[in-house]
Amino acid sequence: MKQPERKLRNDRLYYIKWLWNEYRVHWRMVLFLLFLTVLSTIIAVLFPIVLKYLIDGLVSGLESYQAGKITLADAHGERNRMLLMLLAMGLGPVFSGIYPYFRARMNVTFEVYFREKFFAEVLSKGHRFFLKFRTGDLVTRLTEDIKTWPPGLSWLCCSGIFRAVNSASIIFFCLISMAFLNWKLAILACIPLPVMLYIFIRLETSFGESFKEVQEGMSETNDFLEAAYAGIKIITSFNSQQQQISLFDKLMQKRVKQEMRVDTLWGMFMVFFEFLNYIGEILVLIFGGIMVIRGELTLGAYYAFFSYLGMIIYPLMDIPMMLVTLTQACVSIDRLEDLQEADRAWQELDSDGNTEIASIDSICFDNVSFQHNTLEKLESDKEPFTFKGLSFELRKGEKVAVVGQIGSGKTTLLNLISGVMKPDEGSIMINGITLSEVKKQSFRDKIGYIQQEPVIFSETIKTNIDFWRNQPEALIQSCARMAQFEKEVLAFPGGYTEPVGQRGVTLSGGQRQRLSIARALVGRPELLLMDDITASLDAANEKKLWADLATEYGAITCLIVTHRMATAMMADRIIVLKDGRIEATGTHADLIESSETYRDLAHA
Repeated sequence: MKQPERKLRNDRLYYIKWLWNEYRVHWRMVLFLLFLTVLSTIIAVLFPIVLKYLIDGLVSGLESYQAGKITLADAHGERNRMLLMLLAMGLGPVFSGIYPYFRARMNVTFEVYFREKFFAEVLSKGHRFFLKFRTGDLVTRLTEDIKTWPPGLSWLCCSGIFRAVNSASIIFFCLISMAFLNWKLAILACIPLPVMLYIFIRLETSFGESFKEVQEGMSETNDFLEAAYAGIKIITSFNSQQQQISLFDKLMQKRVKQEMRVDTLWGMFMVFFEFLNYIGEILVLIFGGIMVIRGELTLGAYYAFFSYLGMIIYPLMDIPMMLVTLTQACVSIDRLEDLQEADRAWQELDSDGNTEIASIDSICFDNVSFQHNTLEKLESDKEPFTFKGLSFELRKGEKVAVVGQIGSGKTTLLNLISGVMKPDEGSIMINGITLSEVKKQSFRDKIGYIQQEPVIFSETIKTNIDFWRNQPEALIQSCARMAQFEKEVLAFPGGYTEPVGQRGVTLSGGQRQRLSIARALVGRPELLLMDDITASLDAANEKKLWADLATEYGAITCLIVTHRMATAMMADRIIVLKDGRIEATGTHADLIESSETYRDLAHA
């Protein structure tokens, strides 16, 4: 699905406020780094002043000693004073080592903070969010946009900002010191600065647009690779490797153009910058030398002035680089804020309730209608309803089967009950309470949802069954046995500790399904939502599964979506869906007599 177009905000104050709010979380470390920044700047700026006095002192002392104006004892005293000054200068390298360490540590702190914050944000979203954002795009936003090196947001929040502060402080104090030494030379040195600023302002919009294209290109690449790796078996079986390589090559050619546009803009900017900087150096070299010859400037002051000029070269390069990086980071901030703002149009639908439930005694659909393409529905109401006026009740301990033609909405029905999707009209009641008023965790803790296409994580079999709930190993093994999966688990070299690979690639389709059954049972649910899962079990194993469930869980409530008539016949009731409505309800014997749709399904 195409991502929404979003232009970079022109209001820089907005981004400053955004960063300020994040700084408040880590204010102690921020203040400490600010202190180190100022201290290291002061020490660095004092260095040329010390050298000035050393050089001028040596020149003056040597001339006075040769002229007989000072004694040898006076010279020794001057030497000792110079040694103390040199010793004080040794503090500079100490702070040069300490400061980058704490800055790097803060980079990583921000990286962890942002990734945890936005990962939690993604996990809190409803299903509409994942219709809007692709997997590869989400991966890019939580990695490339947050990384700890330029132009990542984490890098900007610490190294970027504090390097800019450090550079600005050095430039400010150096210019003051240069003006103190000789204001005429200081003016000459500043001539290139307004020109540099003007060039950056003219290129800033182009930088922002180019960086946005690069980040979106990364998202597109990650999404393509994620889909290709996930579907590697299909790609191989259809012998379509060459087509995939061709598609990837086109994607890379597009990326090259995007990256080269950024590199070209940056190269143009740096050429202008270095050229203007050299002009400033040449002016100082020529006019400063003339002043020394005329006696208007001491040798020590000239050396200090040139030292200051050398000190501000890299900060002058740093400042525009920080401005460019800030533009890149602003793109990242916008892309991360997209994750926060995406669901706000549906916030009322996806909000959590306040009522906790002790058990699931009944589930009632009261005239429920649902329009599947909800994302587009926000802009248009022309999409047909998947369900229209759906009403039924599921009572505690009942086993109800749901059957219907492909596309009749059986899986959607399970998603509505679990709260993953929300009805557009009517209401779903849990124990007589509207589902939207029930606390999600209170309800979902009591549900076991077994999907038709199970999601398997790149972990061990045990972890996939337990699902990070820290359940006893005996319970995990018991649930694997009930799911008719334990014999296959023990056949693996690692048993329950066997890694299953990316998306369970080492498991067959049936094994993945049986693993998901065990995962649902480990939570000891009161309600089982089963989406055509018995297709992975033969008749004997399915019968054993139901017998074990009755033994271990008693009268557990089940809603079973199935195409297998033998499974439907085991249910207390069968619901037949057709064209978004309940066509008939009853037992197998009743429906064979009364429902043409059911007869067609039974004889298919």
